[in-house]
Amino acid sequence: MTGVNHRRIVIVGLLTVALAVGTPWTAFGSADTATQPVPVIDGPPPPSWPEPQDLDAAAYVLVEAATGQLLAGHNADERRPVASTIKILTAITVARRAALDDEVTVGNEVLDLEGASVGLMPGDVWTVEQLLDAIIARSGNDAAESLAVHVAGSRQAFVQLMLDDAAALGVTGITLVSPSGLDDANLLSATDLAVLAGAALADADLRPLFARSRVTLPSEADVPSRNELLKTYPGATGVKTGFTIAAGNSFVGSAERGGRELIAVVLGSGDDPARFDAAAALLDLGFDVFRQVELTARLEVALAGGSTAIAVAPVTVTVPEGSDATLALSLPARPPEEDVEVPIEVDGEEVARVTGALDASAQPPPVEGAAAIGRAVVDSAYAALRAATGTGVLR
Repeated sequence: MTGVNHRRIVIVGLLTVALAVGTPWTAFGSADTATQPVPVIDGPPPPSWPEPQDLDAAAYVLVEAATGQLLAGHNADERRPVASTIKILTAITVARRAALDDEVTVGNEVLDLEGASVGLMPGDVWTVEQLLDAIIARSGNDAAESLAVHVAGSRQAFVQLMLDDAAALGVTGITLVSPSGLDDANLLSATDLAVLAGAALADADLRPLFARSRVTLPSEADVPSRNELLKTYPGATGVKTGFTIAAGNSFVGSAERGGRELIAVVLGSGDDPARFDAAAALLDLGFDVFRQVELTARLEVALAGGSTAIAVAPVTVTVPEGSDATLALSLPARPPEEDVEVPIEVDGEEVARVTGALDASAQPPPVEGAAAIGRAVVDSAYAALRAATGTGVLR
């Protein structure tokens, strides 16, 4: 409590501040709800925060999965071709409308397709889970087209469902024309893909599929996932590769460590293994150089016959290791009469504001006449004492 006499504060105002490290993992995105968390620290990180060095990528982001907070980014909101990483959204749209054990009879939609394939032919019967394995691990364009027709009756109808699902997750204004990503007219940003990846990882059916380093398909024996991070990065949990000439080598990767999960998106990278190296460097930065903290505060202000209080509900933020994260809650001379904005400061720099909610439950009941005059005199004395003590920032 900088510049404040503690004994006087006990009389005229009580402040409780709590900070905890390492909050439990919670879902950043959810395929079951349209509600998305709004990061407490929203937008780009402060320029003084650590940044990755020499990444081979046209665009990238690093996101804290539990909160959606952006830890690092470059061209984060630029919409560009994303190749097969769009299959993250394809999987979400399928999982919302089909059970994993549903059987799918393949039709003519798989004929004459270019790019990655798992060898589907009209008349083949696969389960939804097998086809999802095919699009996630092997990037099968034929599997994506077959699932689209099974779920929606046509590619065009399925693409509209994809757009609807993306919008429900807060991803709007994107351009989609196919469920496979083979058509480079699909345009999304690195930020868009991070949101979609968070939703996919939060889905109880999809999460295990994105973590499979090997799959067994009816058309192939035991085959590896194209996601090299699942084999090389400790704690890797997903999610999807992509490549076309226009998109370049692209990748969405995720990993867990110490109760946290991070999502790294790398778009427009060079020859392999550049995209996996870039994702690993982003994840290392997040785990090694940043930490999660929980901040909460309550400031009680004494009144004649009672008190009033301002309380900040617990908020979780991610900050660089060694940084001092604080709620800059001021001690007012006069009792607050409504909610206030409370700055969050990291190393003395304001990075966000949260609501300090007025809790008037302890306020004394109204009085009239001489009692009201007496109460006003006492409250004025309290106000003078607070003013003498100082109304500086309390941390």
